[in-house]
Amino acid sequence: MNLDQYLNRIGFYDIPDVTKETLDTLHECHILHIPFEDLNIHYNIPIEIGAPVLFEKVILHYRGGFCYELNSLFNILLQQIGFTTTIISARVFNQEGALGPPFDHMCIMISLEDKRWLADVGFGDLFIKPIEIQTDTIQFDSRNYFKIELFDQDQFLLLMSSDGENFEKKYTFNLEEQSVNNFLPQCYDKQHNPDSHFVKNKICTKATADGRITVFNDKLMITKNGEKSEIFIADEEQLLHILKTEFNIEI
Repeated sequence: MNLDQYLNRIGFYDIPDVTKETLDTLHECHILHIPFEDLNIHYNIPIEIGAPVLFEKVILHYRGGFCYELNSLFNILLQQIGFTTTIISARVFNQEGALGPPFDHMCIMISLEDKRWLADVGFGDLFIKPIEIQTDTIQFDSRNYFKIELFDQDQFLLLMSSDGENFEKKYTFNLEEQSVNNFLPQCYDKQHNPDSHFVKNKICTKATADGRITVFNDKLMITKNGEKSEIFIADEEQLLHILKTEFNIEI
């Protein structure tokens, strides 16, 4: 994997070093430049999570992806720079409050400066910068508030809030190291199961400097400086135009 091409793709132009400042900047650059999207599912293009395929799709072809793609790719980037990382598994809460299965979501733990940090560039709308894996402490990433609680003997619970008071459960995770291959069955299921959130919904979203821009099915939703607006997407031609102009994505 070409490190310079990856760093250029995410708009990181400094010489990377193994520091918390670099980790924060890499994470934020990734979030701001590479969208979370499931478009391959809706255009019948198989999603693979091997490094060469991911590099070609996301870095060379300016696409995005979902958690198995983006976090496994980001993990490779961090390791090439010299960070000590571990791929870990999470279970996401659905709208009804039920937990998904094991390997429902992939995220990354980084061991740095005698602390453990949670990184996740493949959730859609979460923290902009990694948060410390420390329980019962409210952390602020410049946009939202987060806290981590003990959930079970070896499980942690991640919660998110816009106001620092009312927290929503996002997912549970543990710190056991996982192979990318362990996520393959769930990656396949999310592409083909009729009940999959990604089969049911066409999604493309990316944080911006002052908010977020999202395609969700037939809507374009824009948040800018706290103000929200929606545009109805009338047809495929308009959708492809939006993907090109707003996300630099060509299918």
